[in-house]
Amino acid sequence: MATTAIGSDANNASQSASRTQQTSIKDLYRLKFRSFTLYILSFTLTSLVAGLVYGWPALRQQLLEEGSTLSESQLGIIFTVGSWSTQGCRFFVGLARDRFGTQSMIVFSMILVTVGCVGIGLSDPDNVAALASSLFLVGLGSGVQLCTQPVASLFPNRVGITLSSLSGAFQISGLIFLALTSGTRPRRFSFLFYSGGLVVLTVVAGLLYPSSKSFMLEDDAEQKETHEQKNSSGLTKSSIDGESELVEPSVPICERLSERKDIVSSMSETYDCSGTTTITLNKQEEGLVPTKVVADDTSLVSDRRDESDSQGKEETSFTALEQIKTSEYILLCLWFSVCLVPMQYYVATIGFQLEERGDDSGFYTDLFAYTYAGATVTAPMAGFLADQFGLGVTQGVGTGLVAFSLFLLSSQEIGLEWQSIGLVAYGIGRMAIFGIYFTNCGMRFGYSNFGTLAGLGLLTSALFSLLQYPLIDSASKGNSSLINLILGIILVVQTPYFIWLFVRERKYESANSVTNRIVEE
Repeated sequence: MATTAIGSDANNASQSASRTQQTSIKDLYRLKFRSFTLYILSFTLTSLVAGLVYGWPALRQQLLEEGSTLSESQLGIIFTVGSWSTQGCRFFVGLARDRFGTQSMIVFSMILVTVGCVGIGLSDPDNVAALASSLFLVGLGSGVQLCTQPVASLFPNRVGITLSSLSGAFQISGLIFLALTSGTRPRRFSFLFYSGGLVVLTVVAGLLYPSSKSFMLEDDAEQKETHEQKNSSGLTKSSIDGESELVEPSVPICERLSERKDIVSSMSETYDCSGTTTITLNKQEEGLVPTKVVADDTSLVSDRRDESDSQGKEETSFTALEQIKTSEYILLCLWFSVCLVPMQYYVATIGFQLEERGDDSGFYTDLFAYTYAGATVTAPMAGFLADQFGLGVTQGVGTGLVAFSLFLLSSQEIGLEWQSIGLVAYGIGRMAIFGIYFTNCGMRFGYSNFGTLAGLGLLTSALFSLLQYPLIDSASKGNSSLINLILGIILVVQTPYFIWLFVRERKYESANSVTNRIVEE
């Protein structure tokens, strides 16, 4: 009887383990399927609506072919309004996403861009107000990109590549206006047909995206928040959206650090040991995504969380305001804002600058749209550079490529064939700059305040971008070569910032490595 009972217990235990294993496998497939589904949908929406405004050269050409009598200055106003909404309004979309959730803001943005496309299709080619207001609404569609980018939190080991690919999708959307204005069908038909497709995608987005700001499922968020794995050193490691927290209840880490001055003497300022319970590796400055070593078991999980997030509680170690005040964030926004003015100016003026060089057929204007969208294939490369060599290197490469395109365009003696090289360089450089900006926000500051931080940088850059209109107006009056040269030089003189960021990243990696070595001992 006892033997039978033991055998029965063993059989039940085996069946229970088998069921647990099957459940784990099902959960794994469910999570993987959901992650890739949300990523594919995010890529699709971004590639169809987020950067429509930057297909402006093709739309401008279509308006002129329809007999528009608008001057280049008036056309520049239309583009400036649309590009400003693309940049500036994403800040408010980001705030709203952090407050109301991903699903509602994606649907709202999709509705606005759909109305804008209808307006473009119905507007008279000489109606500045109608075209500008419609392009303004289309620009609001860029909020879709900001709302979908936290999908990268589902791929913590591929953050750089994921965000860069979404920036590549943003570039693809610059091809949409060319597709809609090509062929024999009237502008009204093509834009209204496209708007109908956007309505369908809006419904799909409303069904699939999470209602909260977190992309994690509620139960998975709880598991990530509470699940702890013991490592060989006796520490507890908990992972939340790729951010790690190391906890050791018994050994005061400050004492261990002081005992190992031979290792940390060159970077002791990295560690804040003034407190009695919590010691923080600040990543060189408070406000960046923290790695904490806690010397008291009462601090296993940070108390500073966003209580409004009912589905997927992400760790919030710093408020948005604390992160905004850091020097690294301020310099990031300054770099991005300085880069934006030349990039917007380039899109607005490339059409008539190529025409001045003999592009009467519009071939090279169309080529710009293709190279702009084609730069998407290099998006993973930008993410790879960021993951392997750091943000400073990648930001420098992207900025240098845009500067190179402006230097080429500054010479009237360089023919259209060689200008095509500049078109390619611009597309790749622009894609890298936008991609690495968002990657920087995610990798260095986390995703808890991602919408606010990324959106504020976009708003700041949008204010800077208002400088593009007087530059466009001056270029249309024959000063394009000089302006191109000056803007290229402005981009190049930012090189010290790239070096500073590169050194800063290396210091953090060294400090993190030292901390891990001490903790493991």
